Amino acid sequence: MSTEDRGPQVAGVAILFLCLSWIFVGLRCYVRGHMIKNFGTDDWLAIASLVLFTLYCTFVLKGVEYGTGQHLANLPEQNIPIALKWWWCCELAYISSTTVLKVSIAIFLSRISVKRSQIVTIWIVIGVVTVFSIFYFFLIIFQCSPVTYFWTQYLGVVGKCVPAKVITNSTYAHSAISAWADWTLGILPIFLVWDLAMNPRTKISVALILALGAIGSTATIVRIPYIKQLAQNDFLYSTTDVAIWSTVEPGIGITAAALATLRPLFRTFLSRSKLFGSSTRSPSESNAWSSSKMANRGGYIRSGGVQIGTELGLRTDLAKGGGVTTTIKSTNNADYDENGQSKKLKRSGSGQALRWDESERDLKDDSSEEFLPVQGPNVDWRGVKKTTEVSTTREVKPGEAGRLGNVCD
Repeated sequence: MSTEDRGPQVAGVAILFLCLSWIFVGLRCYVRGHMIKNFGTDDWLAIASLVLFTLYCTFVLKGVEYGTGQHLANLPEQNIPIALKWWWCCELAYISSTTVLKVSIAIFLSRISVKRSQIVTIWIVIGVVTVFSIFYFFLIIFQCSPVTYFWTQYLGVVGKCVPAKVITNSTYAHSAISAWADWTLGILPIFLVWDLAMNPRTKISVALILALGAIGSTATIVRIPYIKQLAQNDFLYSTTDVAIWSTVEPGIGITAAALATLRPLFRTFLSRSKLFGSSTRSPSESNAWSSSKMANRGGYIRSGGVQIGTELGLRTDLAKGGGVTTTIKSTNNADYDENGQSKKLKRSGSGQALRWDESERDLKDDSSEEFLPVQGPNVDWRGVKKTTEVSTTREVKPGEAGRLGNVCD
């Protein structure tokens, strides 16, 4: 009999992904709660998934302490039921963590979905994953009668369990549904950005960022060939690969899902880092993600595609109730005031009488903003900025008092 002990491998993987998940979820909370001040349901679910994954890793480490990854013949008899009990707890924590993670990713995508078909697809994924996970969760709990027989069977206790084939087939089905959900949520961002007015490179980068949360499907697929180990003898040793990949799946999923929300942090860091050149912008200009406490929709903005040719920017730096602002910038002959000085005009209003003043807000292209759709059709238009750039052409004679040219809004 081999004396090989694979317990350290199981423990090392658990510690690695536990640390990574805490770091990146912590950064996610900082970005969503502090930088853009839009902490949503998906973020709370990400925290819940992290807590469940932490419990899972705790159970894994306790199992390793008592014999997970070792041959039954090499373990003290009193350690076997304890190790099996921790394995049983790991199964329940694994199901809970992966289910909550997928729901978090789905809700994250639903916040930036526009079309009804996209929203329906997301909720179908949530429904299928949740229903089957609940079934699988209770199947694992009550696979043996009494429940404790799962870990006391090696002590001669009387009881029975459902056939191992039932558990194996149910695990195959759970993995298949998980992979289907991950791939569906991973492909969906392509359709979210397909019709947006942006260059192909930006479309690809945005879609890849949004699809990061579904990267856990790679571990799910790799795990599938090892599921057959659940029906083998020498349970604690033969299921080592299942244990490892069951840790990788939620660990990499939680980390990648959090990474998908960190672009504001990376953008701010790169704009201030001397390694990439110093920035001449003021702090308020260099961070396009700064927002008031009333910021809307987490910094996402839509460019084009809403029946009008102007830009509708849903931005975090605009407070709710800000009305509609139209900025008019002359790009040909300048407009002149009555003293012969050039001027730029801004018209502002909120559905009532319009007023003119001489304040100026230049149009600029800020590449740090995410161009994503806003959810409709019931869109909250508060905090929406309408920007129209027009050109005026007029011949001005020397000494003539400035008048407004033909301005088209």
